[in-house]
Amino acid sequence: MQYKTLGRTGLTVSRLGFGGIPIQRINQEETNSIFAVCRELGINFIDTARGYTDSEKKIGKAIAGNREQFYLASKSSRRDALGLRADLETCLSLLKIEYVDLYQLHMVSTMEVWDQVQGPGGAMEELLKAQQEGLIRFIGVTSHNNEVMQHMIEASVFDTAQFPLNVVESQFVGCLNSATGRNMGTIAMKPLAGGSFAKPSLALRYLFDKDITTAIVGMDSVAQVRENYAALLQGSLSAEESAELKVEARTLGSDFCRRCEYCLPCPQDVRIPQVFILEGYVSRYGLIDWARERYWSLPAQSDACEECGLCEDRCPYKLQIRDKLKKAHAKFEAAGR
Repeated sequence: MQYKTLGRTGLTVSRLGFGGIPIQRINQEETNSIFAVCRELGINFIDTARGYTDSEKKIGKAIAGNREQFYLASKSSRRDALGLRADLETCLSLLKIEYVDLYQLHMVSTMEVWDQVQGPGGAMEELLKAQQEGLIRFIGVTSHNNEVMQHMIEASVFDTAQFPLNVVESQFVGCLNSATGRNMGTIAMKPLAGGSFAKPSLALRYLFDKDITTAIVGMDSVAQVRENYAALLQGSLSAEESAELKVEARTLGSDFCRRCEYCLPCPQDVRIPQVFILEGYVSRYGLIDWARERYWSLPAQSDACEECGLCEDRCPYKLQIRDKLKKAHAKFEAAGR
């Protein structure tokens, strides 16, 4: 395993980190197996969030007796002091720990939210108080907006900055440079753009060539952990591999689902990310029969959407989800049942 110092925190973290979103869709036994392999391979940076439903609880059980082998990071999307304190206390209880190594303000992606968390009675006030109490070692912030993130980096109040970075979302390179220059730890989320690349190992190797401290990859199987670890060891991309990855990035563009699952739950039980994954298998890989069978076996097809718009309000990428669901359903209707 390769390690880097997480900026001014002084923590020595694995360059391949673990992202906790996918833990929500697997059971405790599978989670335990994944963390056993993380220990074996030296993956020591774990990122989760209060918003990831039972992720903290499953991780807490999986690391029982091995807490000292991991640096644990979690997040709160509450904007007020009382809400952040409640999330933090729940986090500590579920992870079964006395302190968290890194606690982050989650998805601060507008200046209005940034002003809110900084204001009287805001989350920032409680974050600093909890740090003084020893419940939090270091504080950080996450964002899907590069301009807002740049502003928060320049405020010089956080130890770490977490933002999307991959071959598609290169607009955050400036944030990476600014944070590194201020000795902040840098955490790359969405390194595989939500699993959208045909050859994820190329996307990871592209990122490991950047000056990022750690890349948190969402992994829901032992096989994925081992595959991503192997990618880290392969080194820099060849000229041919780099060209191949850039072609795929151009094909993807920016208007695609990253599978962060923030859009869920849908009131009509439409599995939005899954619909777009299956559509991608049709449009990018030509696996029509394979994807069609799985689409029609979902609990609800995308025509069940009643256009309430909740998913679009939640989407950090501001995708036109309702329109995209209609197009996906039309594609599968045309393919037949």
